[in-house]
Amino acid sequence: MAAMGVPCEHLPIIRNRIRVFGDLVLLWKLWRLIRRTQPEVLLTWTIKPNLYGPIAGRLARVPRIGIVVCGLGRVLLGSGLASWIGWRGLRFSAARCDCVVAQNPDDYESMRQHGVITARTNAIRTAGCGVDLNEFSMEPLPAQPVVLMLGRLLASKGVYEYIEAAAIVRRRRPDVRFELAGLLETGNDAVPEACIQEAAARSDIEYLGFLEDQDLVRAAIRRSCLYVLPSWHEGTPHSTLEAMAMGRPIVTTDVRGCRETVQDGINGHLTPRGDAQALADAILKMLADPERLVVMGAESRKLAETVFDARIVAQTLMQEMHL
Repeated sequence: MAAMGVPCEHLPIIRNRIRVFGDLVLLWKLWRLIRRTQPEVLLTWTIKPNLYGPIAGRLARVPRIGIVVCGLGRVLLGSGLASWIGWRGLRFSAARCDCVVAQNPDDYESMRQHGVITARTNAIRTAGCGVDLNEFSMEPLPAQPVVLMLGRLLASKGVYEYIEAAAIVRRRRPDVRFELAGLLETGNDAVPEACIQEAAARSDIEYLGFLEDQDLVRAAIRRSCLYVLPSWHEGTPHSTLEAMAMGRPIVTTDVRGCRETVQDGINGHLTPRGDAQALADAILKMLADPERLVVMGAESRKLAETVFDARIVAQTLMQEMHL
C-alpha cells in the first residue's frame, strides 16, 4: 500500500480478548490518529476497530463513518457475558455510523435480530471484499492431486478437521498431497505448532508456513486441484474467492459466509461443520472424477466473475461512503 502512495499507520490491537485498560488506550490512540489526519471518511473492518472506530470518529468530528462486519466472530456468535457486551458495544457503535456493511445474509440477519441494524440504519450487503479477477486469473488444473487450505491456524477455521480428513483420504489415496498454509496464532482458539508439525511428520499434510505475498498465494493455488476450507463461520472467506478466481473447485462447510461461495454440486460441495469424515468423503468423491473437477473449476471462475468481482464491491462501498 505504501508503494501505491497510501500512508500506513500502525495501532496496537489485541485481537483475541477484551482488556479494559488496553482497549481504552486503543480508543484514545484511534482518536488521536483520526484527529491528526482529519479524514473526510472513516471506514473500519474487524471487531475492535468496528467497536471503537465510530466512537473515536464522532469525537474527532469525522463527517462520514462506516463499518464493515467481515464475520461476527466467536465472541458475538457465542453466549454469555462476553457475547452480551459485544452485541451492546456493536449496537452503540453502529448507531453512530452512516453505513453498516454485512458480508453475508446470515450476519445481516443476526445484526438485525440483535438491534445493530434497525429501520433507521443504512445497512447494505456486499459479496465479501470481492476478489481481483486480474491478479487471480484462471489457471489449468494440475495433473497431480493436490488439496490446499489457506487460513489462520485456528480451531474455528477447521484446521483439526482438515488434518483428520487428510489422514482419512491418504489411507485410501496415498498419492494425494494435502498442503496447509497459514499464520500460527496464540490464544484459546489457536492450533498448537506441535500439532501441525506432528501431522507433517506423519506425511498427512505439508505445512507451507505463512505465505507473505500474493505471488506465494497464487503459486500455492496453482499447484492445487481442489481448495478446502472447513471453517466454522466466516464473513466471506477471501482465500476461497482467490481459489475460485483461479478456477479451483471448492469443498467448504455449510455455515454462514462459506455457503455463499459454493453452489453444491456445481462448483464444489458443502459439508457439515466439524465433520472430518464427511469432509474426507467429499474430497474423495471429487478427486475420483478429474474431468468433473475441471468443469467445477470453470464454474468457480464463473461465480467469481458474476458475484464476487472486487470492482463491484468497491463501487458499492464508494457510492455508499460518497467517495
